[in-house]
Amino acid sequence: MSEDRKKVAQRFEERLAKLEALRHEKPARWQLFHLHNALNALHSDHSAADLHLDEFDRHELEREYPELEADHVPTVDELRSRFAIIAAGMI
Repeated sequence: MSEDRKKVAQRFEERLAKLEALRHEKPARWQLFHLHNALNALHSDHSAADLHLDEFDRHELEREYPELEADHVPTVDELRSRFAIIAAGMI
């Protein structure tokens, strides 16, 4: 196993242990989602798995440091507005 793959596998194991320790608090859906995607990619593409783990970590950091929020999650109204603009341009 390459060193990079070993590092990603270790990162994955650390995050999994963290969720296992919080099992009684029921992990958030996004935590399970990112860890699941990382596991799916781990065997065939450790770089993709590493990116999923980055997403897992990014959510944690955003909770501690809101000013680091990289991606603004739009509201339903913002999505509707953007869709209306795009749909109007398609007609």
